[in-house]
Amino acid sequence: MIQSYLQWVISHPRRVVFFTLLIVGLLASGVLKLSFTSDFRTYFSPQNPQLQAFEAMERTYSNQDNIYFLVQNPNGSLFTPQGLRLIEQLTERGWQLPYSQRVDSLQNYQHTQVDGDDLLINDFYRTEELAEDLSGLQQLAVSLPELLHKLISADGGTSGVNVRFLLPEGKSAEKSPEVVYAARALADEFRARYPDFRIMLSGSLVSNVTMGEAIHQDIQSLLLVSYLVMISIMLLTLRTLSGTLLILGIISFSVVSTMGLFGWLGYTLTPPTGFVPTAIMTIAVADTVHILVSYYFALRHGQPRQQALLNSMRLNFSPVLITSITTMVGVLCLNTSDSPPYRDMGNMIAAGVFFAWAFTLTFLPAVLALLPVPEKLRAENNHQWIDRLADLIVRHHKGLLLSMVLIVAACASQISRNEITERWHEFFDESFEVRQTNDMIDRELGGLHLLFMIADSQQAEGINNVEYLQQLEAFSQWLRAQPEVVHVSSLTDIIKRLNQNLNGGDPAFYRVPDSAEAAAQYLLLYELSLPLGLGLDDTVNNDRSSSRLQVRLYRSDSVNIIRVEQAAIAWAQQHAPLLHLSEATGLDVVFANLTFRNIHGMLQGTGFALILISLLLIAALRSWKMGLISMIPNILPAAMAYGLWGMISGLVDTATSVVVCLSLGIVVDDTVHFLSKYQHARKALAMQAADAIRYAFHTVGVALLITSAILVGGFAVLEFSHFNPSTNMGNLLALSIAVALLIDFLLLPPLLLLLDRGDAGHNRSGRVSTVAEQTTPGDTIKHELDRQSA
Repeated sequence: MIQSYLQWVISHPRRVVFFTLLIVGLLASGVLKLSFTSDFRTYFSPQNPQLQAFEAMERTYSNQDNIYFLVQNPNGSLFTPQGLRLIEQLTERGWQLPYSQRVDSLQNYQHTQVDGDDLLINDFYRTEELAEDLSGLQQLAVSLPELLHKLISADGGTSGVNVRFLLPEGKSAEKSPEVVYAARALADEFRARYPDFRIMLSGSLVSNVTMGEAIHQDIQSLLLVSYLVMISIMLLTLRTLSGTLLILGIISFSVVSTMGLFGWLGYTLTPPTGFVPTAIMTIAVADTVHILVSYYFALRHGQPRQQALLNSMRLNFSPVLITSITTMVGVLCLNTSDSPPYRDMGNMIAAGVFFAWAFTLTFLPAVLALLPVPEKLRAENNHQWIDRLADLIVRHHKGLLLSMVLIVAACASQISRNEITERWHEFFDESFEVRQTNDMIDRELGGLHLLFMIADSQQAEGINNVEYLQQLEAFSQWLRAQPEVVHVSSLTDIIKRLNQNLNGGDPAFYRVPDSAEAAAQYLLLYELSLPLGLGLDDTVNNDRSSSRLQVRLYRSDSVNIIRVEQAAIAWAQQHAPLLHLSEATGLDVVFANLTFRNIHGMLQGTGFALILISLLLIAALRSWKMGLISMIPNILPAAMAYGLWGMISGLVDTATSVVVCLSLGIVVDDTVHFLSKYQHARKALAMQAADAIRYAFHTVGVALLITSAILVGGFAVLEFSHFNPSTNMGNLLALSIAVALLIDFLLLPPLLLLLDRGDAGHNRSGRVSTVAEQTTPGDTIKHELDRQSA
């Protein structure tokens, strides 16, 4: 059946090429239907409990989509007429940005004072009312705990204007760029008007839009670089322009067909799926290279073109099918990820692998049947160096096995050096403004991470209860004493200030009032005096049953954020039971938990993929022994690569956690091709184990080296990405594939010599051949090719 199919393809090449191009054209038209979003919410499934808690908090209090204008005077203090005017004007213009909901700055901070019996609540300053000497205003600003490290640095040289937005429901992906572009235009305007000051942008909306821009930049620049790298490697190794162009055509068809298919299916691209084109391009090369190497090999040994093509397709049909299935199984196990974008990435790569397999078995042989034989291939080339390598491995297999086992064990022992965590403030390199701004916020203001905690009294008007307020104050003071905490915003800060103001400014009254009635009256008086848009809706809920604390942390990672959260909840449950605290929330908490949830899913997916791939290999190789042996070179590359990664980087985040699934499906390819040729030599050619290894090296060793070089080169290109998750993923994948080739070349053959000592298979006459009767691998192959031609 396979023979008949291959003969039909080779006999009707123009028809096959026409229908292939037609199908690719139809699929590619779906690319226009693709949309892109970098909204952080796409990283989480609707069932994610941390996301549900965050969205519930936003519904009760206020939305956290924001843009942060960082303002700095590089030459000194902002407390100059020009500096304070800049902040005031930027505050006013912030209200005019699209979908602006609230603006908080040093200028519009609602400062409370008492004039006789009157409580005065006004903006912290107005430029038309400024005194000539502004040193007193600066001293007041840095003395207020509500402002210090939140809206003003200790030296008075750095401040921020925070604008929060309420985007139309369901349109955040569409409206976020509009808001960010308007904010950038506003920042450019103020930079021109105030050239002596530094104005920079950050915030969740800026990060979202920048993430999309980083992926777009990678696709535009790195795809071209990947093409150039692969072209260089293929020209250097295959030494045929026609073969190189044919491979490029197939991988291009695979990429556009995949992207078009998911466009027709209505998918929305996300930052992780920006990795898909590079992955498909790189992975799709393997099948075509193996077929071309076998085809050119047969031509060099004098076979007619059509017979050489038919034999190459027939010889590689099963291995190509098996490797395509195992690769798809590996990447499809990304569906165990807790993050939908990584599931989409796995599904898209699997589709790309399928298209690559289909085009390799249709378009490739059809075009080869039409193309003339390259002249350079008519010369004999025995790849003697690969034969010498095989002889060396066979002669020294015992020492090599011991050495490789020790090397793998040494590398794997370093896995514990990896820290499972996430540092999303380092997603971008320093070429992006948002990274520069975040670094400056951390240096000058602190408080790069923001946690929210809901203190729920569980009764209407319960926030006025004295015991509730006392426990809330005790909890706030405990938080401030923690070394990771920069700033805490609490309802008690407002109430203590009001209590002091309404008791003649006596510092002794800077405390929680003695009665619930006093607390309620203070808050009512305060709220009635606040201007529109600056109310307490971000601090207390509607029925006054709960209040929200904001805790700012120094720059950290997900491990420490979760540790701070757990310690805070444990303290509150023991010492402040009236607050009924059970968890913290916020973007930082949501992302921190995602890393661990995702890695747990990846471990499950990898285990399932390994079992399924092993069963497939047992069935394909028709041998329990070979199937079990194959597990060793499939498992060890990940262990060795992650051990080396522990020494190189030591950081395993969400992006690098998926590499174990991605690489598993890829590294199996080399093992399958090597073992299939080894099994063919053992059974069909009745070779002993040593000669079967030589045969495998001679027939498939060069192809394995070429495909691995292309894979490593293609993924290593991501080193030049400005989006660090892509860089780390590419580097770890390249490392895994390089390690896998070493294991397949230096560990698998000695392992086969140790574990597969049985007699060679029977030849056609039923007689078992001996080592003495075997010729060189090249001679054996030539005899086999002659027999096939006959």
